[in-house]
Amino acid sequence: MLLDVLIQSVNEFQADCMKLCEKHYPAIHNQGMSEHHLGLAFARRLSRTLNEFGHAFEYKPLEISQPTEYPHHYRVSSDIGTVWILTSHLVSAGPSCRNKQLKTIAQWQEEYGFSVQPNDLLLLVTDHWITRSKQSRELLHWWTGQLPDEIDEYKTQGISLYESESQLARSLEQYFSVSPYYVKFTHPLKRSTDQRLVRKYIQLYSVIQLS
Repeated sequence: MLLDVLIQSVNEFQADCMKLCEKHYPAIHNQGMSEHHLGLAFARRLSRTLNEFGHAFEYKPLEISQPTEYPHHYRVSSDIGTVWILTSHLVSAGPSCRNKQLKTIAQWQEEYGFSVQPNDLLLLVTDHWITRSKQSRELLHWWTGQLPDEIDEYKTQGISLYESESQLARSLEQYFSVSPYYVKFTHPLKRSTDQRLVRKYIQLYSVIQLS
């Protein structure tokens, strides 16, 4: 049940982000969403979905490594289980940024592993502006394990996508013995001129079952 609610929330979140992007234009169009806003917005979306299904819920920030004024990791607790949300902004998409994702999971596991219950889920949320670097253009394949069907749509916006030798799923299996159950990417920005998706800005989601 919690898995269904989380996947529905991920699917509905793109519409939330599009509204946010319209409201905060051009700031988000220039910089993307901050980690704090991305994590908090998703925690609120998941809470709304739980409420729509009649479940009691509570969301609060996690303190991983050190307290911060603008937290970006959250836990959303409910009567059907807890979703642990780890949010990041990948600046370069290079090895250091990718490794930082794995370090965050390790820190979360160390600090909150004792609290995890069998029904709990882990959600990785990240965003990225695709640049000219090869590593940036490999990110989509690294995260999802495949290239998108609409490859020509990216080319028309000047983006060539490449396959990555390493993949997030393999790293998760290697270091944590878990694998993504549901993976998704979205482009929540639209060009004001013709309403086409801005494919250079990408949000990525990975749902992991912890039992």
